[in-house]
Amino acid sequence: MYIIIIGCGRLGSNLAKGLADDGNDICIIDRDADKLNALGSGFNGQRIKGIEFDRDILMEAGVQDADAVLAVTPDDNINITISLIVDKIFKVNNVISRVNDPGKKTIYNQLGINTIDPIQYELEILKNKLLIENMEVLSSLDNNYEIIELLVYKEKHLSVMEIEERYKCIISAIVKEGRMGLPQKNEIVRHGDRIVCTVQKKDKGRLINSFGKEILI
Repeated sequence: MYIIIIGCGRLGSNLAKGLADDGNDICIIDRDADKLNALGSGFNGQRIKGIEFDRDILMEAGVQDADAVLAVTPDDNINITISLIVDKIFKVNNVISRVNDPGKKTIYNQLGINTIDPIQYELEILKNKLLIENMEVLSSLDNNYEIIELLVYKEKHLSVMEIEERYKCIISAIVKEGRMGLPQKNEIVRHGDRIVCTVQKKDKGRLINSFGKEILI
């Protein structure tokens, strides 16, 4: 498939890389050249710098030949403008738009525009990754943070809240005996548990060395 992604933030770049890895032809558009460059040399899709809803930019991207267009900028107004242009003018059959404000989802639905919720998208990634054994880094959120999974092997009798405060992380899930659950602040983390947490890359080593054990591929 030929897919145009508009918006090269965290969501857009992850989609671009993932869809390209699946064998799709990808073109990504953003007005910020630094974001496009951050895709790295491993990304073999097309990158176009320009105003996201500019008709000439869309035509340069080959919107008339696109199988799908994903509008995933952080701005709902830009996303809905793009979606209407590619749907009504260029007659693209498959248009999906990011919606950041849940209150606007009804408007998208009334206009017949499919939507993607960035929070739900990341939760689905997290849920799917938890089913894969021996995975350490689940997702890189940006240049500073990662979502990682740790196997707890040092029993410290610390609660979720104490771990978060001590190691500057956010625990989003605990896996006990193969079952994932949402953490409670006063819940004690035990030996053999797996915790899924968001941590700054600079603090990742300290967390692993003092509390958990890397789950290596």
